[in-house]
Amino acid sequence: MFVFVLNKNGKPLMPCKPQKARVLLRRGDAKVIKRTPFTIKLVGGSSGYKQPLVAGMDTGSKAIGCAVIGLGQVIYQSQVALRQDVSKKMEQRAMYRRNRRGRKCRYRPARWSNRASMRTTGRLAPSLKSKLDSHLRERNFVESILPISEWKVETASFDIHKITKPDVSGAGYQNGVQKGFYNVKAYVLHRDGYKCQSGRKGKHSNKLHVHHIQFRSNGGTDTPTNLTTLCETCHADLHANKFELKAKKSRTKHATEIGIIKSRLKEEWQFAETFGYETKYKREQVLRLQKEHYYDAVAICLEDGELVEPASSVYFKRHVAKGDYQQTKGARSEKRIPVGKLFGLKKHDFISTPQGSGFVKGKRSTGYFALETITGEKVHASANVKKNTIRVTARTTTLTQKMESASNSSSH
Repeated sequence: MFVFVLNKNGKPLMPCKPQKARVLLRRGDAKVIKRTPFTIKLVGGSSGYKQPLVAGMDTGSKAIGCAVIGLGQVIYQSQVALRQDVSKKMEQRAMYRRNRRGRKCRYRPARWSNRASMRTTGRLAPSLKSKLDSHLRERNFVESILPISEWKVETASFDIHKITKPDVSGAGYQNGVQKGFYNVKAYVLHRDGYKCQSGRKGKHSNKLHVHHIQFRSNGGTDTPTNLTTLCETCHADLHANKFELKAKKSRTKHATEIGIIKSRLKEEWQFAETFGYETKYKREQVLRLQKEHYYDAVAICLEDGELVEPASSVYFKRHVAKGDYQQTKGARSEKRIPVGKLFGLKKHDFISTPQGSGFVKGKRSTGYFALETITGEKVHASANVKKNTIRVTARTTTLTQKMESASNSSSH
């Protein structure tokens, strides 16, 4: 266990043991500035002596692993859960805005096409930008508490053709699914068996159309995965909002996202690049550790044949929205949702109660709150917060909780 140390100017120094931190705090030579991870700031000067620290990051589309190794041991390890709700939140926000525009003022036409951000060169979709920013945010945080000497980052490359067709090899890569068809439309019609894919019962028109599942105005592409076959009747009804298509889950979504994130990280960050097969060999054959993102990060830091004892704890992190956009509920918005403080507490505050400690998941005006851990596990469904409750940390956009690592918890 380490305590992270900053000098009087806020610059990171080498971490110290808890025993030394207690002495510094007792003498008044330092003050606490962060509880998780526990970080102190020196009041006076220091020698500023530093040793080499190597940091490693396991990139991902769902989670990030990060670790720092120095002094022959793991000093820091974390796992960050990335947001998967950005697209849904933006659709919800657009719905509220559309309703408000027609309900509370004169009619104004929708204005999506004149936004400068939509025409920016190299623009990323908000969901992808959130994930890219999460990688850079974790890098900046680690550099804010530790004097990192070198970064090593695993950048994955995926074979999209093999994901969609596992038995492909050799010359098979030259025979894609669209080979032999005049254009994409001909391929989509053949793939769907020249039948309407709406799933609706009743009589269908004989005339077939090819429909964009995600409209091009919303960033959709002309790739076959974004196209489906509809009869003329269903196509007209769909655009008239008489029914909705059931979205199909993409098998290559996360692989494609990681490829984009990798290329953007290389543009904005200087690091030593490693690859998945190297990480897997060091984690399984050298360290003998199970599959976890933070253990992959530990393996990324190490040189070939280098051994290190895994840390007993890991900092789990989760990014959440700044606030709750929805203010009311009910058929006529007659019920107000308590999005502000209730009993002095907000959603995602970390609190300690006699029934357990955890993040506020749900609030009730009766004073009985639902609590959960950083990983979403239930702590208590109805904890009484009206008395004997302490708010340990206030809500931020990055929730952090220190927990036992996988190897330590399995040994108990």
